[in-house]
Amino acid sequence: MSRTGPLPLELSDTWTYALLGGLASVPFTVLGYAETGSELSLAPVFFGGILAGYLATRRTGTRAGVGARAGLVGGLPGLWLLSDLLAATSALGGPTWFVATGIALAVGAAAAVALVVLGLSALSGAVGARIGGWLAGSGGRRRPADPDG
Repeated sequence: MSRTGPLPLELSDTWTYALLGGLASVPFTVLGYAETGSELSLAPVFFGGILAGYLATRRTGTRAGVGARAGLVGGLPGLWLLSDLLAATSALGGPTWFVATGIALAVGAAAAVALVVLGLSALSGAVGARIGGWLAGSGGRRRPADPDG
């Protein structure tokens, strides 16, 4: 019997470990921002990158691409900043031209903030994955020495 309908979504190993590390950091990123209300710490994203890099290196032998992806996933709560920025802009008062200009500037600033937040998140995850890959390569199972070599 043949199967009809859409094929199941199959993730690559890189995306599997990136999602694991990125999603593991999301609750801590959200909690940190909710507690301060104005500061976003990327330390959880860094540690999520370490986790993703470690697991990817142990399972596949490479950490290529996993850190930046984990950083992007883990940095998504940082876009919460945009809602605060746009909410502050909606409280503008004054002539119509002034309000319209303020909103246009806020939208441009929101786009710039989104690029910076996601870029720094990807960088933080990539650095974490490099450390995680190093940790995976430096410890764990030791192979016995080659008797012929």
